[in-house]
Amino acid sequence: MAGIEGDDSATVSGSTLGYALLSLLTRGPATGYQLTQQVKAPLGHFWTARHSQIYPELARLSAAGWVDSVEQAGPGPRAKKTYAVTPAGLAALRAWLVIPPTAQPRSEITLKAYAATSADPAAMAALYTDLADRSTRLLAEYEQDAARMRAAGQDDPAHPRFGNYAVLMMGVESQRAVHRWARWLASCLRTGRPVAYGEAAD
Repeated sequence: MAGIEGDDSATVSGSTLGYALLSLLTRGPATGYQLTQQVKAPLGHFWTARHSQIYPELARLSAAGWVDSVEQAGPGPRAKKTYAVTPAGLAALRAWLVIPPTAQPRSEITLKAYAATSADPAAMAALYTDLADRSTRLLAEYEQDAARMRAAGQDDPAHPRFGNYAVLMMGVESQRAVHRWARWLASCLRTGRPVAYGEAAD
């Protein structure tokens, strides 16, 4: 989905956010600001992190010896730090990547569906209609991005940015599922009767 809040639960030797930052740094050195922007896309198709979480995590990665940083003069009074993954950080990332995930995503909109009958049905129907409309817009954006990636050859597993394409396709499939589910749920709440899944009454 477009923004499930990242689960920052600790693993044996790191955190999910830390491994996400290491993953981004395998594409090349980056500043904290650049990493913040990269978390928004492509990772933002399914996982997000707040700006306030990223800098403390970079400090932890640096203390662990998993990233190095170089200071340069910045545009303001503060020095600009550029981070790069170290061999130890790359080894840790490689070890983590093949471990089956245990953390489960959290979705507020799904939690609200669990208690949907406790609120005004019309208001809840409007909530999920809006969600369906949003997923339609996001799906169109994602599919345009996917077409550009395919044109650039990024759908080839040998391409260095194949991972970007794989993440985007997860976003595409997620939005298709969200759209179908939200329209169905809105229809049930609006009509007050059972509706076949995947169908929506006018």
